[in-house]
Amino acid sequence: MSGDVVGETIQVSVVTSDLYRGLDNLVALGLGPFQVFQIGPENCTEQTFRGEPAPWSLLLAFATAGAMMWEVIQPLEGPSVYREFLDAGHEGIHHVAVDGHGLPYEQRAAELESHGYTCVMDGRAFGGQAPFGYFHNDDPAAPVIELFQFPDDFAPVPDEWYPGPPGAAG
Repeated sequence: MSGDVVGETIQVSVVTSDLYRGLDNLVALGLGPFQVFQIGPENCTEQTFRGEPAPWSLLLAFATAGAMMWEVIQPLEGPSVYREFLDAGHEGIHHVAVDGHGLPYEQRAAELESHGYTCVMDGRAFGGQAPFGYFHNDDPAAPVIELFQFPDDFAPVPDEWYPGPPGAAG
C-alpha cells in the first residue's frame, strides 16, 4: 500500500477527567446510548506504554452513530497517552481510529511505522480479543492514530449502559 494508509476514519475519541461529564456532552448531541467498560490488567493483556510493559486502567465508553464510533475515555491508574494528554492541560478530542483499508492489525501497524509513526501505547483488550495501538510521529501538528481490530463475533457485555440501555425511555 502506498499513499493512503488511513482508509476510513471509524472512530473519534474524547479523553476527559470525568467520563460521565464527557458522556453527557455527547448524549446532549443525540449520541448514545454508550456501552461503558472498565479496562485494566485484569481484562487487557500485553499492556505497554512507550515501549515498556506498563499496567494502566481506564473507563471506556463507546456508541455508534451511522458508520462512526464515538468513544470517551477517563484514565484511572498508570501511565498512558490519556494521562499525558490530561496532564498537559488538555481535555477533549484526543485521537481518531482508522480502518487501514481493512488490512489485518499487524499489517496496518507496519504500514504506519513505515510512514514514520511509532507505537506509543498498546495492548489486547477485552480478554485479549482486540489488539489496539496508538501511533504518533512526534510532530505536535500530527494526529494520534489508533488502530484496533475486533473479532468478527465481537459482542462484549458492557459493565453498564449510559444513560440507559438501548430502547430505554430517557
